[in-house]
Amino acid sequence: MTSLRSTAVIVTFLAVSGGIFTHATGVATAAPNSSTAVPDDGPVDRINETRFPVLWSEDPDHGDRSSTEFESDESTITEFSARLADSTDVSFEEPPEAVETWNSGDIQDFSPGDEERSVHPEGARLENGRYIRDAHASVFAVQPSTVLHAGNSSARYIAPAGEVLAITDYRVRVPDDDTNGSVRHQWSINETAIDGVELRTDDRVLDSDTSHRSVLEYSGLSGTQNLTVAVDISVRLNHKKRTCDEYDNDSNPCDSSWETETEYPTEQVTVTDSRRVVVNQFDRNNGKRVTFENANRTGAVIHPGAMWSTVDVDSDARLRGNWRFYSAGVDGWHTMVSRTETNTTQTNSSVRPAQVHAVPTQNQPDMPSEATAAAEPPLVIENVWGKERDGPSLSDKIDITPVDRYVNTTSVAVRSETLPPVSFDEMTVHGIVHGQSRTVSINDNGTVRDSNLELSVLEANASGAVVQTTVTEKKTGDPITTGRVTVGNQSAAVNASGMAVIELEERPSSVVDGQYTPEDWWRTEHLYSAAEARTTVPPEYPTFQKLVQLVLVTLLWFLPAALAVYGFDYLTDGAALGLRKQQ
Repeated sequence: MTSLRSTAVIVTFLAVSGGIFTHATGVATAAPNSSTAVPDDGPVDRINETRFPVLWSEDPDHGDRSSTEFESDESTITEFSARLADSTDVSFEEPPEAVETWNSGDIQDFSPGDEERSVHPEGARLENGRYIRDAHASVFAVQPSTVLHAGNSSARYIAPAGEVLAITDYRVRVPDDDTNGSVRHQWSINETAIDGVELRTDDRVLDSDTSHRSVLEYSGLSGTQNLTVAVDISVRLNHKKRTCDEYDNDSNPCDSSWETETEYPTEQVTVTDSRRVVVNQFDRNNGKRVTFENANRTGAVIHPGAMWSTVDVDSDARLRGNWRFYSAGVDGWHTMVSRTETNTTQTNSSVRPAQVHAVPTQNQPDMPSEATAAAEPPLVIENVWGKERDGPSLSDKIDITPVDRYVNTTSVAVRSETLPPVSFDEMTVHGIVHGQSRTVSINDNGTVRDSNLELSVLEANASGAVVQTTVTEKKTGDPITTGRVTVGNQSAAVNASGMAVIELEERPSSVVDGQYTPEDWWRTEHLYSAAEARTTVPPEYPTFQKLVQLVLVTLLWFLPAALAVYGFDYLTDGAALGLRKQQ
């Protein structure tokens, strides 16, 4: 049985996971992971040490841990977090902020080389010129951003404003000196520099820098963009050429003076790295609210207008979307490579970017609550709509299971019988990109009015029945001209007079039940509630002609028998039956 202390640790960890990240001064105390998926340098002072282990979902998971490891009274929250991350991968309802905190600090760990040595991640694309060698520009992170996985593809979503973190490095190949013969060469570097680091889209420059470690900002983006980091690197060499016209090859002296020429060869190389992104914009977001006549009920429709993670309706009521979020390291950064003209070395990288990912783990949104059998949840989802899509397939390294099919929900209709109508005046939509939210004003769309249904059996016989239905507004008696009426297994739309005639193929036993189904309140401007009614089937009395026929048939059947009995009694002079008095 789980101890009270263990339960408290779990609850506290879950609370920390969903809240603000605190400053930590130590490193995680869990046993080090032998995989290079988790950085060796730990959280240091950049990130909460409880959150650090769950950022690396591609690490090997050991699902065979015993439950006692999680129930120990000696476990701290940090130890519990490390064990949890080592046994499975952790998903979140919203994009974790810790990824940005980690990336912003970790890029500072990059130590560039010098004029003779270039340092780059193993996945970098290298460019070589005549003198500039092993040059690269490497995008470290685009943040905030979320890589969304759907079907057989993925896309990187960003907010309209954010930053691109990038590193760059190179080395200079200086030609060897030649100090023999009548023509001698001496080479050196006059100057070399990173002339500029620019963040570009297809049509403009967004920001610039001149550093090996750059934080480049962007804003006002929309649609689909190519974010490109372009680095201009230049070098200017000093080349001295010494010539002797009267040179003695045998004794190596110059019998005349050396003539010296100096030139300054230059070269410029541009290296780039790009990320294709989709801007997650809140456009066309709106909503409407209705109240129900004579009922403590409110309904609302929200159109988020963007890829969304959650919708806050009230402090105690939140809609949760299809998506769950996890963090993982970025491929190509596990190893850092150092190159010189003659040597290449590799080490485990201390510069490790993390990336937020989103996958659909349920086929449609839900409303997490603590509702019981005796208490209604604060929100009930009436309907959702959007395009149905295939779920993605994730790497075997990720221990999170997506759904096979899901609805990419663009609209949600909800109702509540516990929240006051004022709770629906505004809703806050949170996007799939961290920090992105929009408060949506909800318009009042009117009142769902009570309706009344009347049934009248026009005809009923052995072969069926004909039922006339009339639907009116309960308060005014005006006909309702939208919706459908169902009687038995037959259904019909009401006409302009609020009526419908339904023919039943079988005669009802004694009563007829009917239901009026209005158009969905979230799809129509004609707002009416559902209604039910019951009426009796009148008895099937025989006609006058059939009564006469019955009398005649009865007489024809029983008159001969009566005459025979009377005749027998007559012959016996009343002695047998006593119908006649004896003389």
